Amino acid sequence: MAGWFARLIGQAPPKPAALAAPSPAVLARAAIAVAAGPEASPAAPQTPAPSFGVRRPLVGTKGNVAGFELLLPPALEQRLALRADAAAAVARAANQALLLAAAAPLCKTGKRVLVTLGASALARPGVAQQATPGALICVPDLALLPPQVAADLRARGVRLGVPDGPPALAPAADFVLLQAVAGGLDTLLLSAQGWRTQRAPLPLVASGLQHLDDVERVLRAGFTLVGGVLDRGQSQPAPRPLSAAAHRICELINHLALDHDTQLVAEAVRGDVALSYRLLRYANSPAVGLRQSVDSVDTAVLLLGRKELHRWLSVLLLSVADSRQASRAVQELALARGRLVEGLATLRGHPAPQTLFTMGLMSLLEVLLQVPLADALAPLRLPEPVVQALLKRQGPLAEYLALAEALDAGDSASIELLADSFGGLEAVQDIADQAWLWASEVAVSSAPQAGAAAGVG
Repeated sequence: MAGWFARLIGQAPPKPAALAAPSPAVLARAAIAVAAGPEASPAAPQTPAPSFGVRRPLVGTKGNVAGFELLLPPALEQRLALRADAAAAVARAANQALLLAAAAPLCKTGKRVLVTLGASALARPGVAQQATPGALICVPDLALLPPQVAADLRARGVRLGVPDGPPALAPAADFVLLQAVAGGLDTLLLSAQGWRTQRAPLPLVASGLQHLDDVERVLRAGFTLVGGVLDRGQSQPAPRPLSAAAHRICELINHLALDHDTQLVAEAVRGDVALSYRLLRYANSPAVGLRQSVDSVDTAVLLLGRKELHRWLSVLLLSVADSRQASRAVQELALARGRLVEGLATLRGHPAPQTLFTMGLMSLLEVLLQVPLADALAPLRLPEPVVQALLKRQGPLAEYLALAEALDAGDSASIELLADSFGGLEAVQDIADQAWLWASEVAVSSAPQAGAAAGVG
């Protein structure tokens, strides 16, 4: 497995010089304007420009978010598909360049970014130059890509793949992308078996899985990267008690909720080696941004303060759910969602944005702890509007979760509708981008390391 992964990502080459290219937002606006057709008057309101399209996490072999798949918004795809003229071709090429440009900052964080582009688009002047090391480009007609373009891309650390099809007829590629269709998981796995038989060294990437259970099943089948829905399983979990570690963390969270002295939290943390280690790692992480190093639990508690301690404990509650193969990926998704709704609350001037951070984080407790959400929330003293939003999707905070879930699902129609009340699509997308960057940092700083105790009990 490790050999396949190394073949897929290769060695990280030196960072390339910055490209003098239009920004993604400029490309998006140009593409959407062309796609709208000549009948769209300059004065007519434009569809908000997406900053990168639809982003879907890709789970790696270690169960973490190893990368993202970038897709054009479905509404834009449908609009372009209705036209077959030269203007539509220009619009599609501009949007494809947009996806590659949007992949660049993600690749710089160490993530792999998957996009699907046609050979003709990649061969257009300036398009291939948008690709940066770490990009995975699935080219349906890879055999038609000019050899020099393919060679230049691979020399820059870009990997070229092909979609599913007869393995014996496929051109030389660096990976194969298998798409899941409704009810077709067994078909996907059978197809993977065929590729292994005829093209054994080729890494397998899957996309479009509809349940976390399916994502984990495909990972167990030996795929290198798997993309799909991470915030729901195939069925409701059966009632069962929370673990002792989860109850202990809930107790510490409740100390803060009841306004008890933080010294109680400090004493509880000092009595547990694993907790002490993880608190110190978190306090010294870039995600927290303290200007001085922290070398004791008491100092960490003092410098972090009540709000940041509550955030750390909430994050820690997610990390006790380590029984799922993709638990690290779901934890990172939860962190990004929490940071997103906190950012949206700050944008609106909400008096307690950290409360919405907790709400976003807790929205994935059911799939992580594999207990009904109501049971998972029971030990916590959460405000009633938070509980109402989490359990019933009702109340004044429900729209925050609705927007976060629409972003995760790539539901462009709902995103555009909901984003208007949060300052527009670009403002929301900027907050989402920063949320994922922050989540990646925290996921590293809060994860147990080799040689350190993984539990808290």
